[in-house]
Amino acid sequence: MSKRQQTRAFNPVRTLQKFAVSTFVVFTFVAYAVHEQLVNAGSAANAAAPANNVATQPLSDSPQAAPTAPAAQSSSVASNPAPAQPAGQYKNGSYTGPEVDAFYGLVKVQAVVQNGKLANVQFLEYPNDRRTSVRINSVAVPYLQSEAVQAQSANVDFISGATLTSEAFVESLQAALDTAKN
Repeated sequence: MSKRQQTRAFNPVRTLQKFAVSTFVVFTFVAYAVHEQLVNAGSAANAAAPANNVATQPLSDSPQAAPTAPAAQSSSVASNPAPAQPAGQYKNGSYTGPEVDAFYGLVKVQAVVQNGKLANVQFLEYPNDRRTSVRINSVAVPYLQSEAVQAQSANVDFISGATLTSEAFVESLQAALDTAKN
């Protein structure tokens, strides 16, 4: 054996140190995993959301022209109830809101009022030139439309993951509804 290849003697202190560190790392990982399970289980039990939850719907990567509003879907996010508004608070007609910058594109909506009530909200413009924008807005746009009609106002919950589009939608719709007020 050469001088460079010296055999190492068994060092029990070093072995115990390695064992202690390894045990600590494994214990920490297990404790973290248990903690996450408990936190996620608790939040899932409290969330009792309807089956049409935005967060549970798969998002496709295929581009879609303009999403349409679902027939009778409700918001997946609980909100403070809007103050009761009298029926027939708007003048009949179509009212277009201004273009509002949503960072990734412009949002412009048109409010359609029939019998004094908000009957439909159409997106005339929304971010749809990037694949991610198309994917996000294919889910967000129908929810924003149906929530606005249900609320009869621009007081809608923001869609998680589409916050900028939601903010721009509210601003454009509010301006259109302000024009339509009696």
